[in-house]
Amino acid sequence: MKSLLNNLKFYISSFLFIVILISCEELFEMSSEDLQGRGLITKSLTHDGVERTYIIYIPNSYNEDNEHPLMFNFHGFGGRAADFLYSADMRSQAERDKFIVVYPQGTDLGGFPHWNSSAPSADNKSSADDIGFVEKLITKISMDYSVNSDRIYAAGFSNGGFFSYYLACNSEKFAAIGSVAGTMIDDSYQDCNALVPTGMINIHGTDDYVVPYNGDGGGSTSIPKVLEYWRYFNSCTVTEEINDSSNGPVTQYNYYDDNGGLYVQHYKETGGGHYWSKGLTFNGKNTNDLVWDFVSKFDINGIID
Repeated sequence: MKSLLNNLKFYISSFLFIVILISCEELFEMSSEDLQGRGLITKSLTHDGVERTYIIYIPNSYNEDNEHPLMFNFHGFGGRAADFLYSADMRSQAERDKFIVVYPQGTDLGGFPHWNSSAPSADNKSSADDIGFVEKLITKISMDYSVNSDRIYAAGFSNGGFFSYYLACNSEKFAAIGSVAGTMIDDSYQDCNALVPTGMINIHGTDDYVVPYNGDGGGSTSIPKVLEYWRYFNSCTVTEEINDSSNGPVTQYNYYDDNGGLYVQHYKETGGGHYWSKGLTFNGKNTNDLVWDFVSKFDINGIID
């Protein structure tokens, strides 16, 4: 009888141990998921001995079993990621199309955060290694979350737009880029080493006196020259012009290659100034929609079939 009781105690103890073990494993899995979190999260990493911060948005639709596109948005000169988030707010698009969006913070330069948009030269604002920071950030985010490395995009406003072009010219990680009220520094324009193909969308106002539409003669390339470069680079031979005056005079220019692939797109806002949006729409889509809808058609190999 005593032997029977001892055996019974052993089986009960074993059963309880297994139940506890399973419960702990489930709790660990839940904790790991909870640690990733959802929504807006402010994080930091150290690059070149400098602590760099960024704001990342993980949509509620995020599923760690699937790879997600990654969208970078870069603020302008003197800007803050936390403020730019509300100008270039892609959270609704991220929920709808299941992608991760990140707003990095530029380093401080005499009280003005900035991005270096050219190789070390007189055109550069500082010695900060911003390309190295962004590539390290891609590695970090890809370790923390499930990222589709073939679908990484960059867009920016003003100085952030300059930087997006510089990334396209000097990093192999971006499938498509966008610039709003920004252009290419002359040395980046002359020495660009981008890979073919690279989708590019540009939105610019003709009355932008900070980054003039026709260049400033002192380092900023004119928008027509920028468009010419990317059209040639992507072998675009066909041009389509579409007008929409429902919210001011905005003209869309689409540039296609011989196979009908739309690789370059430009929105010319006649009378438009220096801003990300300020109510700009085209056929009912705002700046956030226009940028995301264009870049998301690409992966690192070109237009997604």
